[in-house]
Amino acid sequence: MNKTVGIGIALVIIVAVVAALLFLSTQPQQTPTPTRTSPTQPPATTSTPTPSATTTQTTTTVAPTYKWQLIGMYIAAEDKVVKGQPPVQQPPPDYLTPVIVDVKPTEAPTVVEIGVLQPLSGRLASLGQLAAAAATLAEQDVNAYLTKINATFRIRVVTADTAADPTKALDQMKALHSRGVKFYIVRTSGEVRTMKPYADENKLIVISVSSTAPALAIPGDYVFRLPPDDTKQVKAISKILQDAGVKAVVVIWRNDDWGNGLVKGLEAVAQSRGFEVIRAATYDPQKGEFSTEVSVLAQKVREAIAKYGADKVAVAAFGFAELQTIFITAAKYEELKQVKWYGADGSTGLSELLVPDAAQFAVQVGGFVSPKFAPARSPYYDRVRDYILKNYNREPDSYAYNAYDAVWLIAYSILQAGTADSQKIHDTLPTVAAKYFGASGYTKLNEAGDRESADYEIWAIVKS
Repeated sequence: MNKTVGIGIALVIIVAVVAALLFLSTQPQQTPTPTRTSPTQPPATTSTPTPSATTTQTTTTVAPTYKWQLIGMYIAAEDKVVKGQPPVQQPPPDYLTPVIVDVKPTEAPTVVEIGVLQPLSGRLASLGQLAAAAATLAEQDVNAYLTKINATFRIRVVTADTAADPTKALDQMKALHSRGVKFYIVRTSGEVRTMKPYADENKLIVISVSSTAPALAIPGDYVFRLPPDDTKQVKAISKILQDAGVKAVVVIWRNDDWGNGLVKGLEAVAQSRGFEVIRAATYDPQKGEFSTEVSVLAQKVREAIAKYGADKVAVAAFGFAELQTIFITAAKYEELKQVKWYGADGSTGLSELLVPDAAQFAVQVGGFVSPKFAPARSPYYDRVRDYILKNYNREPDSYAYNAYDAVWLIAYSILQAGTADSQKIHDTLPTVAAKYFGASGYTKLNEAGDRESADYEIWAIVKS
């Protein structure tokens, strides 16, 4: 056989084999009969199963939700913590109060503008928004009253966002001052410190709804503060810790006037309350993450547990909404979940701490029990609360009531002084505040222009 014939035969064989394989691959495959199984054991299969009733129920399970709940009161005059809600109060008959009249406000020759500088964005937005809302309600109520008594002026609330940034707050004040605004309702201690020199120099009335740093208790300046300073709050915090049997408090806190003041105040009363204060970490509140600070906190807590036992150790976290990040980070440390955590007024009521990851940790560590200045329960309190619940579907924090009262205090001071001159209002406002009872209760001020005294509500995060 020659080479050519051999090659031809080989090619024919190859073609035949390929054709046979193609024919076989096109024939239908026989599916084997599945093995019968009992009703409680589904047949094995590689296909995607149809979701069962159990699967559907799992995917539609509602995640737990959380809320702030009032759990008690600190009664300052008696230095004790009690359960339950505060009683309703009525002012003496000779006191000034908000006057609610069913009158449609009319215009007047003069309009006095009030700058409401609140954090409407950023870490305190959830509280700043409610303070601004309460001031707006006060504007409506005050103008209706001024219309009824035929006053020659009306007030106008001008709201601006500070984002709780002291520099931005000062910029907003300067912008409003350039158009003639001389009255301001502001928020944090950091903002007050930054705005204070400009306010004093230009005789601008500043009323803070929530600044409590003791370092800002300065007689004669143009800053008035409607909450009491933190020398009062630390008495409440320390009493809560004492009643809980705490022997060591490990502290993490904001590095600002408010945070530093709380830590120093707590240290000043610790010995008399029977515990020691251990400084763990302070932090820059503008940071976005706090892993280093929380790691140091965990180390200090480990050491305290070794000395006293977990049931005698607590963490005090003095911060604002950045505590959301701190909680989520702390949840990675077993020792930080073994001890109770406590807070202060800067974070009490924040919706940012109710996000599931943060709130779950807060509940695990005892609810993050925290005090806050207690507004007096009264019909004026109810008016502000009902308004905010209706329009925002949220429980107002204590300082929203202060914002409402701040507008009334300015209006009554103008009426009493017979002028809106800020220097005269500076001299008149303390006299008016001493005889005023509003949505937040009695507003008598001390020599530094801060609320003289108050009780504290005690709140905790719970599953709703």
